[in-house]
Amino acid sequence: MDAPLSVKRLLEQVKARLEPPFAAVCVVGEVSNFRGSGKHWYFTLKEEGAALSCAVWASQQRFLQHRPADGQRVVLKGSLNLYVAGGTITLAVTHCEPAGVGDLQARLRALEADLRAQGLFDRPKRPLPRFPKKLGIVAALGGAALRDVLEVTSRRAPGIHLLIAPAAAQGERCVPEILLAIQELQDPHWGCEALLLVRGGGSLEDLWAFNDPELVRAVADCRIPVITGVGHEIDTTLVDLASDRRAATPSQAAELATPDRAALGAELRRREEALAARTAWRLRGLETTLNLLVDHGLQRAEPLATGGTRLTALGQRLALAHPSRGLDAAGARLSLLRHRLGQAAGRAAGELDLPRVHEARRRLVPAVLSACQRRDQRLAVLAERLRGLDPAGPLQRGFVLALDAEGRPVTTARALPAGAGLRLRWRDGERKARLD
Repeated sequence: MDAPLSVKRLLEQVKARLEPPFAAVCVVGEVSNFRGSGKHWYFTLKEEGAALSCAVWASQQRFLQHRPADGQRVVLKGSLNLYVAGGTITLAVTHCEPAGVGDLQARLRALEADLRAQGLFDRPKRPLPRFPKKLGIVAALGGAALRDVLEVTSRRAPGIHLLIAPAAAQGERCVPEILLAIQELQDPHWGCEALLLVRGGGSLEDLWAFNDPELVRAVADCRIPVITGVGHEIDTTLVDLASDRRAATPSQAAELATPDRAALGAELRRREEALAARTAWRLRGLETTLNLLVDHGLQRAEPLATGGTRLTALGQRLALAHPSRGLDAAGARLSLLRHRLGQAAGRAAGELDLPRVHEARRRLVPAVLSACQRRDQRLAVLAERLRGLDPAGPLQRGFVLALDAEGRPVTTARALPAGAGLRLRWRDGERKARLD
């Protein structure tokens, strides 16, 4: 028995025998799961019961006449490469040209034409509720589509109740579970006002369940409006054509189903300001009309008063404008004038003012005496201050006042030089002197 080979040694021997015979091959198949986000392009070339991994290296991309895309049936030329580290066989593509529409695309077009002939896509679209209270969601639990819907709904309308019916997003369980979820959510018992059918992006094979004729009929016959957000913006399935509103993504489906509370708040503030402005304009018009109807002598309503105050003032003015109120006011005025006329006649006869005159005379004498005494005391204080400031006062006590030639007082010994003349003043006269 030969010694066992290592995995690497085995694959190296296979690589050495495999690659030379298949250095230039031509193969036809359908493109699936195309990925071209990096430098290189990767996709799968498949047919019924077989699949081959393919790659277009960055150095070869500019030489291709046709870029492969999902669902296309293409003819490829290239070489088979065995990647030893991964144990995978890859066709390194050097040439690509279309070979006609792929099998899935052809089936999709035929299925679409059949369902369109049945009128499933031409029925009238039902309007979506503007302010729904409860929404039904059909999505796979834990998927990105459901997470996006919940995030958008909580941000735009956190008060809406959500009823989630989980269903597989692909595979054999996908169509039966979605059909059961749609049947349950449209039951009036749950009170759902609209239904969201969402799923994340994927290849044409991944989304094929959403082209199922039975599922398309269930969406078209649903009792409540259906919003679909299946795949990305470029993905279009038959349930999208049968639904009442098609969204490009699950997030957009949530935006179509829910009102934006920020936009509603702005609209409410705008309408409130418009209503206040219209009410103020109407009140100003009514005030102007009332001012034209009432007596011109009445006081106008205060323009800056509040609505309730202004209405009260206008009601009072309307009551005052009644002719009977004018007669009552004139009668009261006449009575007041008669009373004042009687008082004036009494004062003229001296009958009403005599007590007041006697009382004023009794209080006038003490007031005059008190005022005179206060002024005498003030005068004595001022006279005493004036005597204290009189320069002749010290002369009465034996002091002498020394004056220079110009009559100014000499207050220091160094104020005048020797030989200067002085005037000495006593209380009874003056004498001249000269300094030594």
